[in-house]
Amino acid sequence: MNDCTNNVADMKQQMDLNLLKVLRVLIEVRNTRKAAEQLHISQPAVSRALSRLREHFNDPLFIRNAHGLTPTSKAEEIGARLPTALDMLYDVLEGNNDFDPAHIYGKVTVAINGFISQWLAPPLIRRINKLAPNAELHLVNWESSTPNMLVDGRIQIGVNYFPSEVTKQLVQQKIDHDSFVILCRKDHPFNQSVIVPEDFNHYPLASQLIPNWNEQQNHTTELLKDYDVFPRNQLRSSQLSIILQALRDTNMLFPCSARTAKVVGPDFKAIQICPDLPVFNGDFALIMANKSRRHPLSLWLKEQINAAIADADSQ
Repeated sequence: MNDCTNNVADMKQQMDLNLLKVLRVLIEVRNTRKAAEQLHISQPAVSRALSRLREHFNDPLFIRNAHGLTPTSKAEEIGARLPTALDMLYDVLEGNNDFDPAHIYGKVTVAINGFISQWLAPPLIRRINKLAPNAELHLVNWESSTPNMLVDGRIQIGVNYFPSEVTKQLVQQKIDHDSFVILCRKDHPFNQSVIVPEDFNHYPLASQLIPNWNEQQNHTTELLKDYDVFPRNQLRSSQLSIILQALRDTNMLFPCSARTAKVVGPDFKAIQICPDLPVFNGDFALIMANKSRRHPLSLWLKEQINAAIADADSQ
């Protein structure tokens, strides 16, 4: 038996891995009753497990409050790394390379840039709900904190435009390209198939706010300054539904993903942007932690995201 196997065996003797499973769920749900329901054990069994965990870590781990449990700083520190580490450890102990998504329990978190999520999220949700019915899928916006959360395992995988400025602890794999168009209501007075810079002088703009990307400035208006064109920004919102309603009621123009334009419905039309007008690079990539890029869950999520892109393109 090699040193690695000896170390794993020693760890298993020191702590029942089921206790760590209880700790993982407690950190997520912060309530002993909810943890018991999710783990399919009794609430007293969860309390006994918590008592043993407190003794092992020499820390209270949770402080009771009116609504449940508040993790201590020690529990937060453990919880940031526990999901990825526990999954990997079970793989080693069980010696089983077969991955069955039906056996995924608990939270799976995917971070997606807001422009991409509008068209990618629906087919991805359908695929994961069908193949991993026991998983609790969390789809979150890509934000400034996302890279750190990928590194520590709180987010399993991300999708963002490429290249992204991220730490070397993360790996980026370019997977596809998206183009950009101008969206407006179907009966909008602009009736040309291609829009040129001067046309933007005649209509106000709407823009979707994407965290950690365009909160400080509107990229479209910045590009148009080089053409001495200064359109009025009439609406900025993080909610696509609000923007779409405004487009129905006004003559606003909305720069957006061409893939998003395909799924918003028959009330709208997409106008091509003049090729001479430089637009934002539409390459996008999968982003995951180096340490978990070969983990079965990461590989499976990568497969599902690629399949969801194909699903979106086929619609």
